[in-house]
Amino acid sequence: MRPSEGKEPQTNIGIARNVRSILDLKHLTLSQVSQRSKVLYGDSSPFVIPHNFYYDLRVGNVSPSIHQLAAFSFITGFRLHDWLRVFGADLENIVRSQVALPSPRTIILDSSLEDSYSRVPWFRNRTGDGPVPAIAPLRHLVISSTPRRIRSFPGAGKSRFIYVKVGSNDALAFPVLVPGSIVRVNTDVPDEVVPRTSRPSRRYFLIEHEKGLFCCQLRAIGDTALVPVSPELSYAQIELHRPRETRLVGVADLEIRPLAQSVPPSIPAQLARRWKPAPLRRETRIGPMLRRARMTARMSLREASAASRRIAETLQDGGYFLSPSSLCDYELLNTTPRRFQTVLTLCSVYGIGFRALLRAIGIDLDQTGTAPIPDALAQRESHLDPQEDFDGPADEPGFLAELLGRCGGEVPFFLRQSIESISGLGAASLDDIFWIGGEREALHPYLANGLLAVVNRRRRRPVHFPSQPLWQQPIYIVLKRDGNYLCGCCGIENGTLVIHPYSQDFHRTDVFRYRHDAEVVGQIVAIARKLS
Repeated sequence: MRPSEGKEPQTNIGIARNVRSILDLKHLTLSQVSQRSKVLYGDSSPFVIPHNFYYDLRVGNVSPSIHQLAAFSFITGFRLHDWLRVFGADLENIVRSQVALPSPRTIILDSSLEDSYSRVPWFRNRTGDGPVPAIAPLRHLVISSTPRRIRSFPGAGKSRFIYVKVGSNDALAFPVLVPGSIVRVNTDVPDEVVPRTSRPSRRYFLIEHEKGLFCCQLRAIGDTALVPVSPELSYAQIELHRPRETRLVGVADLEIRPLAQSVPPSIPAQLARRWKPAPLRRETRIGPMLRRARMTARMSLREASAASRRIAETLQDGGYFLSPSSLCDYELLNTTPRRFQTVLTLCSVYGIGFRALLRAIGIDLDQTGTAPIPDALAQRESHLDPQEDFDGPADEPGFLAELLGRCGGEVPFFLRQSIESISGLGAASLDDIFWIGGEREALHPYLANGLLAVVNRRRRRPVHFPSQPLWQQPIYIVLKRDGNYLCGCCGIENGTLVIHPYSQDFHRTDVFRYRHDAEVVGQIVAIARKLS
C-alpha cells in the first residue's frame, strides 16, 4: 500500500478501528453486516463477510476480497472507491500506472476513476488590468487559492471526453502524435466531420477494431468503409466496415505530449502486412477478456508479470505483484481474482476498464453505494477543515476563464499524479509551467494551438541537432532582454544564441548575444495543445 504524502501507513488495527467507526455512522455492527451479507448473497458466496472479520484483520490473517468490499459498499451505502481507500488502495493508481508503464498498444485511460471528493490545489487570477502576455510563467498570471473538491467544478463527472495513451506499435498519426502522447477524444462527433471522401481527413479520429484502437486520419470508401491513414509510416491500409468491423469512437481535440524522452514508433508485422478484419466482439468472461487484452497488447505472461512487479515496487505493496502462473490461471482456467490488489493490477497492465472487469467477475458497480465516507476515515488527503471547504464558482473572468474555455471547460484532474511520468519532473511548480496560448506565430509545429508547457529549468544549455528530424529537436523557452518570452528550437553558435524557426511560414532567423540580449529559461519537457 502506498501511504499518503506526510502520513504513516495504516496498521491493521487502525484499519479495523476505522471500519468500526464507518459502520457506527450507519448504526450497524459487524455481526449485522455479516448476517445481512449471508441473506443477500448466500452462505457460500464470495460476497459474504465473516463474523470474525475484525479478529482476522487484527492478526493479519486476511485482507478483504474485492467482493467483500463490494458487499460493504452495498450494505452501508458508501462508495466502493472509498472502501478501497480505507484498506490503502487508490483507484487513481490504475491510471497513474498506465501512464508510467511503456505501452505497445493504444489504451483508454479510465478518467472515471478520478475521486470527485478529493481536494486539489486551485488558483485565482492575479490582479492587474494589463493584457495576458503571449508567453509567461503561470506564476505571473495566477496565485494559489483555497483547495477545492473536484466535484465542485462545472461539468465534473459528466465528461463527453475520453482519454487515450498512444502506443508505440500503432502510432499511425506519427509525428503529429507520438508514442506516449495522451490524447483527449470528443465522443460527440458531429455528422459533418465524419470522413466522406477518399482524401485523408484533416482531423484525427479514434477508431476501435478487432486489433485494438487506432488514433489516426481516415479516408472514406463508400458510405460504410473507413481506411486508417498513416502518411509517414508503412502501416497496411485496411478497409474497415462500420459498424460490423469498426466503431468510430470520437475525434481527437487535445494532446498532452511528453517531450523529455523521444520514443520512436515501431511497426509490428501484423500491422504492416494486410490483415483480414474480423467482426467486433465483447468478451464478458474474465478468462477470455484477459487473454484477448494481453494478446492485443502483444505481451507475454512474463512481460505482464514484470509490469506488475513495477507496480508493486512503486506502490510498496507486494500484493500487487502477479506471477506468470497466476496470470495463466486467470486466463485459461477462468479463475476469478479475489484480492482487490489483483483487480487493480490487471486493470493497469491489461488496459481493461475497472467497471468492465468488475462486471466480468460478478460485481455491478451500479449496485454499490454512492455516498462518500468522511475524509478522515477514508484516508483521503484533507488540506482544509471541512467547515472551510469552498465550492464556489471556478470560472471567474480573466485568464483562468480563458484557459478553461480553451480546454473545453474540463481539467483532467485524474492525471495530476502523472505529471512526473509525462514530464520527468519530480515536483513541478507554477514557475515550471508556462502559458503559451497567446503565441499566434509559432516557431515550431508542436507549439501551434499550444496552451501550456512544462519546462525543465535545469536544462539551460541549448542544443540543436542538425541531423535529427523535427520531432526529436529539443524546444526551449527563451527570455529576451525586453522581458518577453519566445519558444522554439535554438543553439549556440560562436557565442550567439540562434533561434531556428520550423514554421511553415517564413520567419527570419533570430540571433541574440547569448546571456546579454537573451537567455534560456529551460527546455520544454511536456506540452498541452489543441488539435482542432
